[in-house]
Amino acid sequence: MTRSSDIAGFKVPVSWPSRVLARTILRFLHDTGKVVCRVPIHVIGRERFEALGQSIVVANHNSLVDTPVLFLAIPGDRRSRTATVGGLDYFEATSSQPFLERLFRNVVIWFIRSAMNVLLIERKGGEYSQIDRIDAMLVDGWSLVVFPEATRSRSGRMGRFRHGAAELARRHGLPVIPAHVDGTDSVLPPGVRWPQAGPLRIAFGDPLHAEEDESAAAFTARLREAITRLAPEVPEEDSADARTEDAKVEVVS
Repeated sequence: MTRSSDIAGFKVPVSWPSRVLARTILRFLHDTGKVVCRVPIHVIGRERFEALGQSIVVANHNSLVDTPVLFLAIPGDRRSRTATVGGLDYFEATSSQPFLERLFRNVVIWFIRSAMNVLLIERKGGEYSQIDRIDAMLVDGWSLVVFPEATRSRSGRMGRFRHGAAELARRHGLPVIPAHVDGTDSVLPPGVRWPQAGPLRIAFGDPLHAEEDESAAAFTARLREAITRLAPEVPEEDSADARTEDAKVEVVS
């Protein structure tokens, strides 16, 4: 396998016939799903990419739909050199699973690697366990899409952000584009197999750079705040309900 097809052992990018086939399927599913499942998608701030070259996009994570809709929201001339970080442990087939399930999982892995350049990493080793492999992708000129929560939110609210994306941006001096994905928690929440009707909104914010001597933790906090500010305004009554629900959770905890 040549360096161009396996820079850091992620098996990304795959051969061009696989990429063409998988991205044709992805586009078909994306466009058909918007109509059949009645899921209009509104993208804000795509122009943030115009003056940038290589970059890292960080976003909140509520659903499996986040990856394809965010990937396709990135300008088309950037996608071929943009990779998304995903959890190998979620997709990988195991010997204890039935044959058809293992086959299905292997097809899914082929599809997401081919269509969206997904870098599958083992999350059980900790947030920095494979950062050197992602370093190699960045050195080769790739851009990244990272979900710092590392898993989907079950409540619709952002969880704790890991520091990996901020650390990578600091190491390589790359701009980070905050992105907020809204509506996917209603369209395809965890545990639901068929998309529900509802609008999706993707908002890209102004690029941020790590300041001199700024720690990964401090930069992560700034990125999280920037993503929070990109969320659509919540009606006052809904905001009050959310605060009440948070209070109940705190009491239960």
